Amino acid sequence: MAITITLDDDLVAALETRAKKHQLSVEQFAISILTEAVDQYESITPREAVTRIQATAPNPSQVRPASANLADVLNAAPGDPCFDQESWKRQWSIAEAELKAITRANDIAERRSE
Repeated sequence: MAITITLDDDLVAALETRAKKHQLSVEQFAISILTEAVDQYESITPREAVTRIQATAPNPSQVRPASANLADVLNAAPGDPCFDQESWKRQWSIAEAELKAITRANDIAERRSE
């Protein structure tokens, strides 16, 4: 099966350079990259991904020590003057009623309860 992919000139140049280092044509090199990516993509499970992440050492430049207790900061934050709790409660009740109606209709359609 033939597939045509249009690539940015910089990417083509990088592929050509790397392909030469591996003594492959650009097409062969691109196929090897895609094959490896597909194999890795299919073989990794969410649990494996989390394990890899947990095994990766933290980057000190991305770690900032806590300067306060998050709960205290959130509790001390000013309220949103645009937030209307009563309006939100009404809208949430409407959304919940719609979800219950959908669930009932699905239950009936799938003969889980009538």
